[in-house]
Amino acid sequence: MNNIFPLNDLIPEIISENNMYDSFDYVIDHLEYKQQREKYRPHRQSIVEKLTMDIGSGTFRILPEDVRDIHVKDGPKERDCQAPKVYKRIGIHAIMVIVEKYTYTTLIKNTAASVKGKGMHWLHHIIEEDLQNAPELMAFYYQNDIEHFYDNIDQDKMKEVIRNYISDPVLLPMLDCFITLLPKGLSKGLRSSQCFANLFLSPVDHVMLEHVNKYTLKTVEGEETRYLYDRYCDDTVFWSDNKKDLWKLRDIYVSEIEKLGLRVKKSEAVRPIEEGLDHLGYVHFAEYSLIRKRTKQKAARHLAKVKSRKRRQEIIGSFKGMACHADCKHLYFILTNKHMKKFSEMGVAYTPEDGKKRFPGKAVRLSAIVNKEIEVHDYEKDVTTKNGDGRYIVSFRDVKSGEWAKFFTASEEMKQILDKVSDIEDGFPFSTVIESEAFDVNKIKYRFT
Repeated sequence: MNNIFPLNDLIPEIISENNMYDSFDYVIDHLEYKQQREKYRPHRQSIVEKLTMDIGSGTFRILPEDVRDIHVKDGPKERDCQAPKVYKRIGIHAIMVIVEKYTYTTLIKNTAASVKGKGMHWLHHIIEEDLQNAPELMAFYYQNDIEHFYDNIDQDKMKEVIRNYISDPVLLPMLDCFITLLPKGLSKGLRSSQCFANLFLSPVDHVMLEHVNKYTLKTVEGEETRYLYDRYCDDTVFWSDNKKDLWKLRDIYVSEIEKLGLRVKKSEAVRPIEEGLDHLGYVHFAEYSLIRKRTKQKAARHLAKVKSRKRRQEIIGSFKGMACHADCKHLYFILTNKHMKKFSEMGVAYTPEDGKKRFPGKAVRLSAIVNKEIEVHDYEKDVTTKNGDGRYIVSFRDVKSGEWAKFFTASEEMKQILDKVSDIEDGFPFSTVIESEAFDVNKIKYRFT
């Protein structure tokens, strides 16, 4: 556990104006119907002011009468969930954004469920990269999930886990009421439950990293240790070059899970990768991956029945969103009679929720590109990094190799020049060579030339 924990004074950050208004906007923007969104937007200020008072005073609560029970069917899985009232949903979101900001730094890298920037597709590609880079260590895999995971999380143990991270006397009663909304286990509808579930299993993840196989991946930034273990919610996979070691790892995992009062489903298995790993909506093989059979069949049936052109485009779009992450171009053509376009041909780009730009390529140190001719194409200001706030991230292309990369800078000179170039029509891209200059004692300054 990081030595900054437990955290004590989070309420001021939670009820900050930016966080409260951002939370309102996020929840309202994600409401399903336009009429709902239009109903709440005129009352933005009054809702935020009331929520700020409720959370700031510690009186905010989520009670059974604040939620609506709904039955959800996802493929073969069916579950009962709780849908909070919009007002409560905004408050939970505002609280959990800040709680997650601090607690999620303690999770292992390969935990993807409900972690911002790390979704199902992200973890899917991590597995593909590992299979490409360390195939000799991944001939066999062990896979399991936990029996009725959310329903069987012990509420008292969950409260103990939260107190390892947070000691704020105003915040804790609110978090406790999120935990105890149901008589047993965690609600499957609250935003908080996703975070709590990750924190509940985090000790197991850290124990397993001490035992599972790992390898060293060389990158532009240096060497990275990659652990052959990943978890998506309660669905866990780890790898080895032989079955015997996997069963030993399995025994360690089951022992740690049982300490939490949980049980692994009987469907657990050790299999060779040549049989395929059905995980994250895909079936992974050593050198390629395919869409899960159930997803393919569902799309085919819907496309065969649908008559509405708009609905057909929605189904195709949803299927394409899965197919583009696997080796499924031929399948896509068979089902839709369309060739899948290359993303580079479509002229669209991802717009992150925080409004910040995302640039291609690896992040490199300025010292690594000194005296090289580069083309600077774009930049983003006021970026927060582990080295501090207010950095600029700069996207560039190496003229000689043609590769894309990016670097961070806190240099006021570089930042001012980038701002001035952005005011010049057709200022970007521009060619430059970065030079370094020593000053004071053991300090280096970089500049465009």
